[in-house]
Amino acid sequence: MKRALVLVVLLVGCSEILSPSRTPRYLSDLGGEVFHWPSDRLPVRYFADPRGMMPALVSTGLQQWERQFLYGEFKATLVADSTAADVIVLWQDSVPPDVPPDTTGAVAACDAVTQYVIDSTAAASAVTPPVPMSGSTPPLTLTGPMHTFLRVRPGFTEAQVAACMPRVATHELGHTIGILTHSPANTDLMWGTPTTATPTNRDRNTAQVLYHTAPTIAPPPR
Repeated sequence: MKRALVLVVLLVGCSEILSPSRTPRYLSDLGGEVFHWPSDRLPVRYFADPRGMMPALVSTGLQQWERQFLYGEFKATLVADSTAADVIVLWQDSVPPDVPPDTTGAVAACDAVTQYVIDSTAAASAVTPPVPMSGSTPPLTLTGPMHTFLRVRPGFTEAQVAACMPRVATHELGHTIGILTHSPANTDLMWGTPTTATPTNRDRNTAQVLYHTAPTIAPPPR
């Protein structure tokens, strides 16, 4: 799935990694920058477009990701007010009908994009070469809620779209918990065009390591 990242200034830096040993896994950071929701921001508040199957897609997808953590490192809740949300999930254009899904095989009948804006005004400057950061507050900060848009690709049946959306929605929610990149394995949920609807063992290990890695990006202020 495509992701849009807007950077005011990219601080090149690294952080001390405090992570469990979990293999196999893949990198979840983007250009060395790490984001995950801190414990004092749980549960993360999600607003789901109330139309069509979206509330069910978001609820089911979040439950899938919550199950990947041993100690409740990530928790989420749905909120009815988008202005009170940390993550907003919307249809980008048309609202697909909620019909029985096609069962003949995975096709790329839908896709999505997750957008977030990072502010670096808390950072003094970009540092080259990378040096360890000091202090407990990451210098990069999200400026507002993340936005995820699900969309339908033309040329597919309604049943194919209904089968595709759960995979794409849960994949995109993986980006919102902090997995900012894609898996290199085409069997994983976080592969660019997923063919499975649930996180694999490699996805789970990646998420667990991420939530035990010091972040370089802070969540938006409430």
